[in-house]
Amino acid sequence: MPAKTNTPKPGYDLEYNSLRAEILKRIELRQQLISITLTLAGVFLGIGLGTESVALIYPPLAMFLAFGWAQNDFRIRNLAEYIRKNLESPATGLRYEHTVQAGRMDNKGLGSWRFVVISHIGIFLFTQAMALLIELARIGFNVTRLTLTQWILLGIGLLSMSFVAWIARQSGR
Repeated sequence: MPAKTNTPKPGYDLEYNSLRAEILKRIELRQQLISITLTLAGVFLGIGLGTESVALIYPPLAMFLAFGWAQNDFRIRNLAEYIRKNLESPATGLRYEHTVQAGRMDNKGLGSWRFVVISHIGIFLFTQAMALLIELARIGFNVTRLTLTQWILLGIGLLSMSFVAWIARQSGR
C-alpha cells in the first residue's frame, strides 16, 4: 500500500487564487454599492428638501442596494469557508482564512457583529431614516397633512428599513 502524502492536488493553486480573486472582487463590489448608495442619498435627499415626496422614494431603493450588498457579503463568507475547509491545511502552508476566522471568534466586544456590517448597514439605515425625517420635517411633523400617497410611501419606507435591519441581523452572524 503506497504511503499517503499531504501534497496539494494538481490545480490547487489555480483554484485557491481564483477564489481569493473572487473574494476581492466582491469586496470591491460591496464598496461600489456603498458609493452608489451615498450618491443616490445625496440626490434624493437634496431634491426631497424642496419637492414633495421625493425623499420617500429613496428608502426602498436603499433596501434593494442593501440586498445587493448582503448577497456579496454572503458569497464572500461562503468562499472563505470553502477555502478554510477544502484548501487550507498545514500541508499547504496556507492559513489566512483560518487566522481571520479565529480573530472573529476571539472578538468578545460585539459578539458576532462585524464592524463592516455595522458601518455599511449603518449607512443604509441612517440615510433611510434621514429620508423619512426630511419628508416629515418638510410638512412640519404634522402627520394629518400627509396625503394618501405620502402615507403609503412612508409605510414602504418603514418597511424598507425593517428589511435592512433584518439584513443586518443576517450579515452579523
